[in-house]
Amino acid sequence: MLSPDLLTGPPGAESWSARYVEPGSPELRRVGETGIDGASTLVDWTRREQTPRGYRISGVRAIDRGEERRWLAMQFEGDGIRPYVPVIVNEIIQHVMLPLIPLSLLLLLFNVFAVRRVLQPLRHAEREVDALEPDNTLLRLSEPSEPREVNTLVSAVNRALGRLDAAMATLREFTANAAHELRTPLSIMQLSLDRLPAGKQRDELQADARHLTRLVEQMLDLAQADALALDGHVAIDIADIGRDVVAAMAPKVFAAQRDLRFESFGDTAAIGHPEAIFRIYRNLIDNALSHAPGVTPIDVSAGPGPQLTVRDYGPGIAEVDLPHVFDRFWRKDRRSSTGAGLGLGIVQRLTEAHGGTVSVENATGGGASFRVRLEV
Repeated sequence: MLSPDLLTGPPGAESWSARYVEPGSPELRRVGETGIDGASTLVDWTRREQTPRGYRISGVRAIDRGEERRWLAMQFEGDGIRPYVPVIVNEIIQHVMLPLIPLSLLLLLFNVFAVRRVLQPLRHAEREVDALEPDNTLLRLSEPSEPREVNTLVSAVNRALGRLDAAMATLREFTANAAHELRTPLSIMQLSLDRLPAGKQRDELQADARHLTRLVEQMLDLAQADALALDGHVAIDIADIGRDVVAAMAPKVFAAQRDLRFESFGDTAAIGHPEAIFRIYRNLIDNALSHAPGVTPIDVSAGPGPQLTVRDYGPGIAEVDLPHVFDRFWRKDRRSSTGAGLGLGIVQRLTEAHGGTVSVENATGGGASFRVRLEV
């Protein structure tokens, strides 16, 4: 019999015992298998028996100590499942939790890898979406071959971009056609007004006709600016274009009893679209002509470098209005009948199409100075 100090019985057991038995003991012969020589073959065994107070579990297990094998016989009586709890916990730990821990880690790593691989095309599509610019509506997202769900999503976005591009093209074409068709009747109307008898009423009608003509021209400029293909840039001289604009607009400026002065500071070579640069000059001069009162002059300059400047000597621009002057259709006084607030918006659109910037500041000595910088 083993000492009770060396063994701890099962929890909840009403009685228990443990002892070493010899190979010839009845416990072993009772369950042994007879070999060829008639001797008992020793095996481990466990048996459960019902008792009036519960159950009895008996068993024999082989214990090897070095080269020596001994047989340990145990028996305990109990009731309920409490004696089984340590066995169940041990089975869970040994055969469930321990195998599941590395398996769970491997599964977690696999999921992280799989999710990152699935999200990689989405991140690439996100970068391409952020790179989309209104200047180039022909750009589309790269369609990944896999996974299929991402390919379907990107394809749907590309189809939506195509429909949006078609709608914008239709709108631009309509605006350009409408503005172009209005030019002829406006010219005829202007000629008809010139034949009217001189007087206040004719002057007012002519002023309204000029305002309407300017509005139509700005609408046409705006439509053409949005549709202008700037991928065919050529080498230009900003100073030469500035001289052409000043020569073309001099009669209009002189008729308003204003001076139009031009100066070149050299090194005015650039890469751009000549017609677009011409429109930038023209709209800035028209803006100065409209907002600088009296007979103050308008200074136009080119350089140094790929930049141009138009300055007037009017009252300047209020600080609160500076962030809005390039907004389309924005006017300080909505009740004013001069202009539609498109000129500076066209300037900004054409400048951005060249990859340049346009800025405005109140010049020293009065007036506003508009500066356009282009990429070399």
